[in-house]
Amino acid sequence: MIFPAVDIIRQELTVIGGVNTDLGNISEIINDSTGSGVNADVVISLINIEENRISRDPSHFIRKDPAIIFKNPAIHLNLTLLFTSVRRTGGYGLSLQDLQNVISFFQRKYVFDHTNTPGLHVNIEKLVLDMVSLNLQQLHEIWSVLGGRYFPSVVYKMRMVTIDTLVGQEGPPVKEVMLNF
Repeated sequence: MIFPAVDIIRQELTVIGGVNTDLGNISEIINDSTGSGVNADVVISLINIEENRISRDPSHFIRKDPAIIFKNPAIHLNLTLLFTSVRRTGGYGLSLQDLQNVISFFQRKYVFDHTNTPGLHVNIEKLVLDMVSLNLQQLHEIWSVLGGRYFPSVVYKMRMVTIDTLVGQEGPPVKEVMLNF
């Protein structure tokens, strides 16, 4: 569900937001001085994946009448996305305008569900994007890991990407409960 979640954000930002975006590894793009392979003004990069353990369901079974299927609980992820303006022409002002357009788009639409985003994958219930404010130290650490050259960028955290497989082992239903004191 990671790719469909990030790709729908790219599609919505491009079509509705009017920002020419693409998915890519920003560390490879900024270290390529020729600019080959970059056909977008803004590149979306996945820079972190976190598990949201608070939303984890502790039960290890689901009931399918009359049987019970044992399975591992779904994993809920928070994805950290870096939106970087990689314009090779047009100057710094257009790079800042690109970021302003990204921020404006997410200010207008930060929740993506099936009612307002028809292309959302059927296994994704809802995505929520929140802007992450980084201090200078955090910004320095991110760009040091990515290759050192800074480009105008903004970071958003995408919440509620769920990975759940229904492959499980069938077990007998509980018919009786015994308590020993």
